[in-house]
Amino acid sequence: MRSITKRFPGTVALDGVDLDVDGGTIHGLLGENGAGKSTLLKILAGDYRATEGSIEIAGEPVEIDSPRAAREHGIGIVYQELSLLPNLTVAQNISLGFEPSRLGRIASGRVSELAERALDAIGVATVDPERQVAELSLAERQLVEIARVLTIQRPRVIVFDEPTTALNHHDVLRLFTIMSRLRDDGVGVIFVSHRYREVLEICDVSTVLRNGRVVGRVERGEASLGRLVELTLGQKGETVFARRWRADGGGEVVASARGLSIGSRIHGIDLELRRGEIVSLCGLLGMGQTEVARALIGDGRDIDGSITIRGVAGVPRSPRSAVRLGAGLIPEDRQAEGLFPDMSVRANISISSLRRIVLSPLVRIISWARERRLVGEVGERTGIAARALPRPVRTLSGGNQQKSLLARWLLRRCDLLICIEPTRGVDVGAKVEIYRRLEDLACGGAAVLIVSTDLPEVLGLSDRIVVLYRGTVTAELDPRVASEQELLLAMQGGVEGEISGLLEPEAVS
Repeated sequence: MRSITKRFPGTVALDGVDLDVDGGTIHGLLGENGAGKSTLLKILAGDYRATEGSIEIAGEPVEIDSPRAAREHGIGIVYQELSLLPNLTVAQNISLGFEPSRLGRIASGRVSELAERALDAIGVATVDPERQVAELSLAERQLVEIARVLTIQRPRVIVFDEPTTALNHHDVLRLFTIMSRLRDDGVGVIFVSHRYREVLEICDVSTVLRNGRVVGRVERGEASLGRLVELTLGQKGETVFARRWRADGGGEVVASARGLSIGSRIHGIDLELRRGEIVSLCGLLGMGQTEVARALIGDGRDIDGSITIRGVAGVPRSPRSAVRLGAGLIPEDRQAEGLFPDMSVRANISISSLRRIVLSPLVRIISWARERRLVGEVGERTGIAARALPRPVRTLSGGNQQKSLLARWLLRRCDLLICIEPTRGVDVGAKVEIYRRLEDLACGGAAVLIVSTDLPEVLGLSDRIVVLYRGTVTAELDPRVASEQELLLAMQGGVEGEISGLLEPEAVS
C-alpha cells in the first residue's frame, strides 16, 4: 500500500501511509484505537476507497473497490467484530457465499462435510457443525470465523484483526501454529493486536501507526515491549506500565460464595471478595470462571449454594437485584450486552444512576444540568473527552466504549465491580487508563473481580488470583511471587509436564 490517504469531513484519518507486507512473513500492525489501523484495513478490504494512494499485489497495481474485489485478489480478513450470522448453523456460516450445489440446489451433506474439514484443519473438534452460531461462546465464534476465512477464501494475504482477544492461552497457541503454517506456505499475514507480548512472539516485522501516520517499522531483532509502547504512545514504556498501588490485604468482605454449584459442571466454589482488593478468576476456556462471575451478578441458572452481597444472603434473582445491592458488571461482549449503541455516551453512563440525576425523590424528572455535571466529572476521571459525551456511543473507539462502561459504575458508586475481559479489543493507552481506574475503585473501598485470559494483565493487576479447573477451585496464587508459567500450570490442573508442550506454539497440533 503506497501513500494511502483517507479524508473524512473535518478530519484526515490516514496521511500518506506506506505498508509493505512480504509473502511468507507475519507483519504486525500496531497503534492506539483511532490511529488509523481500521481505516487502512477497510481500504484493503474494499469497504472504503482511499482518497489518494495505490495498492499493489505481487508487484501488480490492483483496484479494490468492493469486498468482492478484495476476495478475488486473495485478501481474507478475520474481523474483530465477527461477521457470522447467528441464526444459521456453523456449517452454513462456513460455506456462506461458497455453497456447494448439486442440480442447482445447495448440497446440505457437502456443506456439513466442508465445515468438518474446515474445523479439523485448525484443530477444533469441540464445535458441532450443526449447532446454531447463536449458541456458541464468543471464543468458539472466533474460531469458526477463522475456519471460514482460511478454508473458503484460500487467501494470498490474510488479516487477523485482534483475533486473540476472546481466546484462552491454549487457543492462542493453536492460532499461532496456524499463522506459522500460513507463513511457511508463502502467505502474507497481517496481525493486528494490542497484546504486544504476542506481537513480539509471532511477528517478523511490525509497523506502528500514530495519528494516521507511520511512526516506525520495527524488525523482530529490534523489537522490545518498551520500544513498541514508546512508538505507540510517544512516551517511554516503563513509565506507562508501572503500577502505582497495591493493596496490603483486604478490608471487610463485600461478597462471598459458599458451596456454590452451577449445573453439573461447577461445584463447591468458595470465594471471598474484600474491600480494597482486585481478585482475578482464572482458568482455561469452559472451566467455569465466567459462570461464577455471572452468578454473583444474578445472571445464572441452576444455582445451588449461598451468595452474600453486602451482608444480604441469597442468590440474586436478577442483575437488577444485584445492582440494588451495590454490584456492577462490565460484560465480555460490550456491544451485545453492555451498551445502548444508538444512545449518547452521556446516557449510557447515567442509565444505572437515574436516582442521582432526578430533580428530587418525589419529582422523578431527570435534571439535565445535574446529569451533564455528574457525567462530565466521571468522564474526566476515565479519560473520555467532553466533546464525545453527546455523541452516540457506537461512534467511539473500543477503548472509549469500554471506558464508558467503567464510568457507568463509577457514577453508580458500586461496592462490587465484576469485569469480564475488561480490556478486550482495547489499545495500550486505554488499557492503562482502565487499570488505573480499577485501582482507584479498589482504593476507594470497593471489591473488584476480574475474569481475564490475558495472563500478564492478571499478574500485573491482581492482589489475589483464584484458579478454576474443571469447575472447582484448585489454587490461589499471590501475583507478587507467581510467574506466568506457574499460573499456566495451575490452569492446567497443576499436572507436571503438561506446561512444556503448551509454551511452544510448534508443539500444538
